[in-house]
Amino acid sequence: MIRFLAILFITFLSLNAASINWEKDYENAIKKAKEQNKPIFVMVSSPTCPECNYMKKHVFTKDEIKNFVNKNFISYQFDISDKNIPAQMQFWGIPRFYFSMDGKNVHNKTMGGLKADKFMTLIKKSKK
Repeated sequence: MIRFLAILFITFLSLNAASINWEKDYENAIKKAKEQNKPIFVMVSSPTCPECNYMKKHVFTKDEIKNFVNKNFISYQFDISDKNIPAQMQFWGIPRFYFSMDGKNVHNKTMGGLKADKFMTLIKKSKK
């Protein structure tokens, strides 16, 4: 029993510390951003994109990055095939990263996979 609880606890910690806290619904992300006076961080990606997966596995899991993003942004991911991507966030290439105060008007954006230090520079500049 103790072994089972230890495994359960370690699993919980690893899942909890894994990555950025992504909202499940974009409208809810916009609402939360307004309530908390935080910008929205949006990623447009695809499960088959190597650079997207690099970001998710090697950049978003770094403590400094995930803690900064989770503290300062409301985050949301769109799949590239999603028909509801806002018009201002539609252009060729993935991964794409957008920063917006209202979920519609973009104040900063970039495309492509980034090393952790360059991504950290981007998110600090995009905090507003």
